[in-house]
Formats: sequence, C-alpha cells, structure tokens
Amino acid sequence: MAQVHKIPSSYNANSYLIAAKRPILVDVGMHCELALRSIEKIIVPNALEYIVLTHCHYDHTFGALELAEQTGARIVIHKNDADLLSDDHATVSDLFGVSTPSIMPDVILQGGEMLNLGDADLGVIHTPGHTPGSICLYGSKQLFSGDTVFPNGSFGRTDLKGGDLNQLIKSIKLLTTRDVETLYAGHGDVTSKNVNAQIRDSLRFAEQVL
Repeated sequence: MAQVHKIPSSYNANSYLIAAKRPILVDVGMHCELALRSIEKIIVPNALEYIVLTHCHYDHTFGALELAEQTGARIVIHKNDADLLSDDHATVSDLFGVSTPSIMPDVILQGGEMLNLGDADLGVIHTPGHTPGSICLYGSKQLFSGDTVFPNGSFGRTDLKGGDLNQLIKSIKLLTTRDVETLYAGHGDVTSKNVNAQIRDSLRFAEQVL
C-alpha cells in the first residue's frame, strides 16, 4: 500500500490521502481549503483521482464538492447514501444549523468493487448501520473504516436517520473476518495495536447495547 497521510479536518472527522500512483482521498471534512493546503504539500492536487466518501454525513462530506471542482477528482459514494447527500436531516447538517450542499457523485458504488490505485487495490465493503450506505475500504491489511468502527472497541452511532444497530452488528461481524494491521477510522487516532482484537471488542460492545 502507498503511504497514507492523515489530513487535517474539523470537528475531529478524519480525512486520509493515499498517495498512490492514482491518489485518492478518503473523506474530506467540512473545509475544502484546509484539506487542499495539506494535499498540495504531498501531491499535485489535480493528480487526485477520487474523493471517496465513506458515508453521507456533513462532517465528512461538506468540502467534497469544492475540492472536486478545484482538483478534477471524482466523487465516489455508495448508492444507498447517494440520494441522502441532499437531505439536511440524513446528512445531519441541520445539527450544525446549515443546509447541506448539493453534491452529485460521479461514481456510485454497490459494494464489492476494487478501487485500482495503480500500485495497489482497495476493496469496497458495504457496511450499513451508521448510515444505509456506509462503506469501508480494505487492502494490504489496512482498513479505512469511516464511522463503522473506531479504535478501542467503539463504533458509530445508530440513532440518526438511516441508522440501524442490527445492521451495524452484521457489518462489524463482517469486518472481523478481515486481518487488519492498521485501522484508519473516521474519528480517533490511527492505530496498529492489535487491531483485530479492537474490532472484536467493537462487536461485543455493539451486541451488549442491543
């Protein structure tokens, strides 16, 4: 896998630049300029291939449209969250007191695809529960988990529009079948400390909540 750079964002929502031959950005955060200033220190911005949104929530997506316009990157999201991008309640932008921008994704995922980064591949795993179209990306024992699972046995909330704890438990069970050495979550620190055990802890915690 190519080098992964954690890109500064806001409201503690993580964004990651994978500096491969075909670079991609996993989530954006709320401020395009903040992301762009960091990206241009690492790659030529117009080399960015994709902006992959792990789910539709405002704190992960708001800067995507402007960043796509400035770099030419294509916006990618799962089909079940694509229509929610214009819904202030589903994106939780209403919690921030603003309206969500009208984002028209360029690539619609079904789950199961492989994203070719030129020198590596990332598999798309559909992991509904936090939102209907939440996804994780997995390759080279690295997992970009969005808000499906977090470090230290935590997981994404399911009390917002489209959330479903039963679905989330099934999604986390699916993640326990992967061998993960490094976890890049949508919130929290990057961790490489016994990640498989951390994901199993997330599953046990979710099952206890149910």
